[in-house]
Amino acid sequence: MPKTGYMEVTGGKVWYEIVGRPKKTPIIMLHGGPGYPHNYLEPFRDLAVDRQVIFYDQLGCGKSDWPEKRHLWTVKALVRGLKELIDGFGFEDYHIFGHSWGPGLAASFALTKPKGLRSMVLASPYLSTKVWEKDAKRLIGTLPQKYREAIAIYQRYKTNKDEFDKANSEFYKRFVFRLKRLPGAAETSHKNMNYELYKYMWGPYEYWVTGTLKGFDLTPKLHEINVPVLLMCGRYDEASPEAVNYFKSLFPNAKMKVFDKGAHFFFWNQRAESIKTVRDFTKDVDNRIGVSL
Repeated sequence: MPKTGYMEVTGGKVWYEIVGRPKKTPIIMLHGGPGYPHNYLEPFRDLAVDRQVIFYDQLGCGKSDWPEKRHLWTVKALVRGLKELIDGFGFEDYHIFGHSWGPGLAASFALTKPKGLRSMVLASPYLSTKVWEKDAKRLIGTLPQKYREAIAIYQRYKTNKDEFDKANSEFYKRFVFRLKRLPGAAETSHKNMNYELYKYMWGPYEYWVTGTLKGFDLTPKLHEINVPVLLMCGRYDEASPEAVNYFKSLFPNAKMKVFDKGAHFFFWNQRAESIKTVRDFTKDVDNRIGVSL
C-alpha cells in the first residue's frame, strides 16, 4: 500500500496518508468540520512512533474529490466512505480518533458494529446538536456585553455584520484556538475547507445549526458502543468539560481527560501531553486485547 494515495469509495476518491510502520494496531484520524480537512491534526503524527497513523480527507474536502451531489453530503455517506476506506486497507484491527465533528462520524460508524474496531478517542466531541448549541449559548453569555449584543443582533436581524465579525473572532480566539498565532497546518485546513459542505450540513456559523445536522443526536444510542472510549477536551473548549463529562456517563466503558490550558485546539496548546494521553490509552487497549500487527 503506497504511503500516500487515493482510495475509491462510493461517490469518488478520498486522499489518504499513512505515517509510520505497522507495529501495533493502526489509528485512523477523523477530522472535523464537516468539510475541514486533516492538516490541522498534524501534532498526532507523533503517534507514529508506536503505530501507523492514517490521515484522510473525507469526501468533499481537502485533497479528496469534491462531488457536488448533495446526497453524498450526509452522515450515512461519510460512514460508508469510512468503512470502504478501512476495507480497502485490509485492516483487521484498528483504533479511531475523531476531533470535533469527527466524533459524530466515529460514533455513527461504531453504532454499525464494525468488525475490528478496538477503541475510540473522541476529542472535543460533537455528538449532539442540542448539547453543542447549549454550550455555545452559555459561552456567548461569558463574552463582554458588546460582543453578546453583536451576536444577538446579527442572529435576529442579520444586520451590523462588521460588529458581528469582531464578536465571532473573539469567540474563536477564546474557545477554539486560544493561540497567539494559528499554526500553518491549520491555515492549510482553512484554505482547503469546503465551506459549501459545511454550510449545507451545519450552517454558516458555530453557534446555531441550520443545516442537515440540526436534529443530530447520538446520546440515546451511546450506551450501545462497548469498545473502550477516551474523551478529551480543553478547559476552555467550545465542547465544554461539562458536556464531555455528560457524554462520558453515557458510554459503558469510557474515561476522560481535560487539558487545563487548551480550548478546541488543545492539542496545539498542550501537544506533548495530548500525544502521551492518546499513546498511553491505545497502548493499554492493545495490551489488554493482546493485538498487534
